[in-house]
Amino acid sequence: MIIYNHDAAIAHWVGQRLGVSDFGPCKAIGVFRKGEIVAGCVFSQFRPPNIEISFATTTPKWATKQVIRDILRYPFLQLGCKRVSCITEATNQHARAFLCRLGFHEEGVHPDALETGDAITFGLLRRDAARWLAEGS
Repeated sequence: MIIYNHDAAIAHWVGQRLGVSDFGPCKAIGVFRKGEIVAGCVFSQFRPPNIEISFATTTPKWATKQVIRDILRYPFLQLGCKRVSCITEATNQHARAFLCRLGFHEEGVHPDALETGDAITFGLLRRDAARWLAEGS
């Protein structure tokens, strides 16, 4: 089940896992299984036509096709974004592979941008997200 109406609580949950104390103005989407949150994403830094997404999870099994569709339809269809950006730790191979499976492309390396070291920026253009946005898909 996806929850949309608890932005502050979901953003706090994601922030705790990512070491972010405040996303600023944001929209958050939570994924719950058996009443427990198993994943969350926070959309922040909205500067049309771009928005940033941050993910946190407790299990890799949260990412069903329908959940991914619902999450990506928010920035592209509801907000009209042309792209979504994501920044992750350079050493986080699981996150990097996940983003690539969604259609994100690696765009740049940022040395010492994070407390933990280097960061990688990924971008997802609307045209590369088309498979997630199609009606009935």
